[in-house]
This record gives sequence, C-alpha cells and structure tokens, in this order.
Amino acid sequence: MKNFKSRSVAAVISAALAINFSGIALADSTDDIVNALIAKGVLTEEEGFLLLKGRAAEKEIQKKAGSTVTVGKKGLVVKSNDGQYSAKVGGRIHIEAMSHRGDEGLTTQATDGANVRRSRIYLKGHAKEIEYILEADLAGNSLRMKDVFVVYTGIGNWDLTVGNQKHAMTMEVQESSNDIMFTERGMTYALSAPYFDRALGVNAKVKGETWNVQGGIYGDHYSNITGLEEGHGYAIRGTVTPVWNKKEGQMVHIGASYGVRSLDEIHPRFTYETTNDSNLNLLETPNTAGFDKVKLAAIEFAAMNGPLSFQAEYHRANVEGTNDYDFDAWYATVGYTLTGESRSYKPTDGEFKRLKPKNDFSFKNGGWGAWEVAARLDSLDLNDGNGAAAITGGEGNRYTLALNWYLNYNCRLMADYSKIYDINNGPVKTKAGGEADDVDTLTVRAQWAF
Repeated sequence: MKNFKSRSVAAVISAALAINFSGIALADSTDDIVNALIAKGVLTEEEGFLLLKGRAAEKEIQKKAGSTVTVGKKGLVVKSNDGQYSAKVGGRIHIEAMSHRGDEGLTTQATDGANVRRSRIYLKGHAKEIEYILEADLAGNSLRMKDVFVVYTGIGNWDLTVGNQKHAMTMEVQESSNDIMFTERGMTYALSAPYFDRALGVNAKVKGETWNVQGGIYGDHYSNITGLEEGHGYAIRGTVTPVWNKKEGQMVHIGASYGVRSLDEIHPRFTYETTNDSNLNLLETPNTAGFDKVKLAAIEFAAMNGPLSFQAEYHRANVEGTNDYDFDAWYATVGYTLTGESRSYKPTDGEFKRLKPKNDFSFKNGGWGAWEVAARLDSLDLNDGNGAAAITGGEGNRYTLALNWYLNYNCRLMADYSKIYDINNGPVKTKAGGEADDVDTLTVRAQWAF
C-alpha cells in the first residue's frame, strides 16, 4: 500500500513538474516539495533523486530554449538564454536650434532656426559568430541609411565587416555623434567627410587589449549610386594606447590613418558650413571636375587624466587631377568634467565613448547628473596654387566653447558658442567686398540616445 501511495504521489509530482516546466507553476518550489516528501517517508530517496534529476534535465532544456527580454538604458534587448542570439532596438534623437551674429552684412546670410538634426532607429545584435546592424535616419523628411553591415567574429581577435560602414579613418570619423563633446565636429571633418565617411565595402580589423589595426576597400555610399561610375578606394587606420588605466581614468592614445579615393564621375567639394543646414559655407573649394583622386593622411593624439582630457588631429589632403593641390586642417580640444567623471574610452576601437554620470539628475533624489566644459581651437586651409591654376577656397580659424549637461546615460543638453575669424580668400564676402570675418554661432541641442 505504501509503495502504491508513493508511486501515486510520484506520478502526481511528475505531472506537476511537467506543468512547471511549461511555465504555469513555480519551478523553484518543486525541489523543496520533493525533499519534504522524502523527509516524511512518502517518497524513497531513490524516487526523489529520479524526480529531481529529471527536473534538472528539463530545466536545462527550457533554459537553453528560452530567451530574456529587457528594457533599459540601452534600449529593448532580446537575448537567447544560451547566449547564441540577440537583438536590440535603439535609436537617437538630436533636436537643435542655432543663431548667428555677424552675418548681417554678408552676401550670403545664415539660416537660423530649429531642426531635427538626427532621428535614427536601429536594429542590431548577433547570431552566433555573426554581428549585424541596420540603422536608418528619418531626419529631414527623408530616409537615409547609415550603418548597414554584418561582422564575422569567429577568427580569434579578427573582425571582418561587409556592408555600408565608416572608412577606417581618423578618430573623429569613428566617434559617434552621441559621444563627441561638441555639436559640430572639428574643421578636419571638411577634408574627411566628403570622401571618407560611410561607403559600401569590406573591412578587416585585428585588435589587442590596447591596440587595433583595421583597413578596407570601399566603393560609394549606396545612396550615391545613380548610374554614374562609382568612386572607389581604400583606407587603413591603426591606434595604440601605451598608457591605459580604466579604473583611474588615465590614458594616452596615438593613432594614424591613410586613405585614397578615386572620384570618377562624382566630384563633391571640400567645404565648411557653420552649422547643419545653415547654408553659410564660409570656406569652400569650387566644384572642379578636375578632382580625380584624393589622398588623406591623418595623425591623432589624445590623453586623459581623470576628469581632464585632451584630443587633437592633423589632416593633410592631396588632390590629384588636372592640377595637384594640398589642403590641411587641424583641431585641438581640451575638456573637463566638473562633477569628476572620466570620459569613456575603448582602446580596441581607439575612440572616446559616451560619458556616464555617477549620479543621474533627479529632483526627488537630489542628483545633478554630470557637467562638462570643453574648448576647441581649429583651422582649415583650402587655398593652394598660383596664378590661373590657383584654388581659393579660403582659410580661417575658429574657436568653440561648450557646456554639456548629462542628465543621465541617455539624455544630454548641449550649448556651443563658436567664432570663425582670420578668414583669407573665402568665397563669401561682405557687401563692401571684404572678408567675412568674426561670424558668431550659438547652437543648443537636446539629445536622447538609447
């Protein structure tokens, strides 16, 4: 009778376990029930052991087959329990307002106002040894694809990337607009952006704990393919971090990059626009069809000691064609976090990442987020050549002051003031024929990124 009773109880518990594994009952209480029945003599130790063993096996199967869903500061994330698959939905919204002063007497005035600078949504994740990202930007009443690529990570410390991606060029090109300290990048971007931003290509990267080298071959950004002959080229970048102490926020970064682009039938210009959509291009080369090839060399240096950071780059572009021209640009930036945080830095990528506040802003809890100040001096020279072959795109200097408030990891308010001065041979003149000197720009941005 006792054996019959114990077998009946075992059958009932087995059925309960099956229900438990399907998620209807509370699985964690089952072990306690079985152990209690063994202690009371309802089940033998052998019968209890078999039940617990079967439960453990079923639990492991369910664990591997299931997935977890989380919503947090890094967006909506779905991960398989075995770690083999993931998918993440995130995005960014950058809303800006800008105002200019000193352009009233120019032949071209700036467009002031507010706009949605970036409105992006992305899906990224991994499937075993394959990582992927699909990112679209909806700002400006148009759809523009940004990062669209897959990465194979199954060869040791190598990554192989195929798709629409950034060239392996310069620190500022690699850094995200979510992470830089200013609303606009340095004047060096006028040389790199037209030719060495995103394009369809294949890129290989090898990395160690404090260094990385990457390079690739690229065509055009696929939105530029309009039946004309595509441009093509290659680029390579390497960085090393000889000093790196993440805990103390100390680092020294050195890097260099080199790229070559054959332009074929597409000939964008080098240009500096005061802000996005201001339509005030105070430095700009003519749209010359003789630009057949661009070579860009860049060196970079950065350092950080706790809340204090420094970053600088120098770019030199050589343009080949009917005539050869050399243009150059540089910037130097210093930043300081008033609330004591260090900037985030990733040595395997050789770039700064988003600053993470120690305490989020909250009226209720008394936190004030993180506050950061920064200053930058930069210069761009688009003048070269003599006589009839000369190009006069202008040269000028600029300084920028920034105040940034990081309310939390996802939200940031930014305010930049900049002045461009000492312009020589710029394309925009005063109505009296003089240089367009001393133009001031104030830009504020509300940023939400997850």
